[in-house]
Amino acid sequence: MSVVIALEPFSAALFREILPLAQKCWEEATILKAETCAFYGERDFQIEPDEARYHELAAIRTLVIVTLRQEGVLEGYVEGFLYRSLHHQKILAGIGDTLYVNPSLRSYTGPLVDRFLEEMRVRHAQIIGWPVTPGSSVHKVLLTFGFVGDDVVMEKRL
Repeated sequence: MSVVIALEPFSAALFREILPLAQKCWEEATILKAETCAFYGERDFQIEPDEARYHELAAIRTLVIVTLRQEGVLEGYVEGFLYRSLHHQKILAGIGDTLYVNPSLRSYTGPLVDRFLEEMRVRHAQIIGWPVTPGSSVHKVLLTFGFVGDDVVMEKRL
């Protein structure tokens, strides 16, 4: 079976393909985070990504999406953004926003992350931030790439 990892331009069609995987990602994260999440007990819902904002980010070339396809079917993706640091104006930063790979192909998570990081390098990002749940599978993969814990994201429901 042919597995292809590639940079893909954002489109309405790709958005529709990603949405079911993004929902699976949300559901897995809900179980993993449990009571450590500020929305504990209230994460059981359908996500509603802002498609228009994704189009805007794609138009200004700050959106990066790398996909994993098997026989042409989307089985995983990683998506992130580039931004100019507000604290250090000379630094182009990136953020890994979301990553999901269907369980049967999780052995490809490392190569998928590697391709994403390569695209960030090509675009001249100098640093990548990636919010993750400690102990999660994504956290473990990022550690193998040399990521370190720097800050902790604190949440409080208002």
